Amino acid sequence: MIRPSLHVRRTSGAVLLEVLLAVALFVAAAAIATASLNSSLRSLERQRLQTHAIQLASSVLAEIQLGIRSSTGGAAAQPFETPFQDWTWEIVTDSGASDFSESNPLERIEVVIRHRTEPVVHRLAQRLPPRISGPAGSTNNLAEPFSGGSGL
Repeated sequence: MIRPSLHVRRTSGAVLLEVLLAVALFVAAAAIATASLNSSLRSLERQRLQTHAIQLASSVLAEIQLGIRSSTGGAAAQPFETPFQDWTWEIVTDSGASDFSESNPLERIEVVIRHRTEPVVHRLAQRLPPRISGPAGSTNNLAEPFSGGSGL
């Protein structure tokens, strides 16, 4: 019977230890890379939802300015139509109970956009002239006509 020498046993033990160490390092590197990738994907999804909320708020505010949507604040959040059914909108108005409102009668309109399942809330506010009704039931955005300009 031939016995392996002591040198061969030590070498095979060292190779086994190196292989185990390499596998452990590979698993650790893969875990770090996976966690980093998951974090990046979550951040990208949050950014996408936030950008979508900004666009929806801008659209609602533009509809208010054009007179398509009423600027009266509702009691509860209203859902958007399909394909935006996961989003809700709410209009909060403030006529301005401050000293500033006496010299400038602009109405503060705030649009609040919320996602139903994700924790995304975006608020967009702007001061707009109060809406008045003109002759024949038409509405006008301005309380007074524009009288500025130099006439050049």
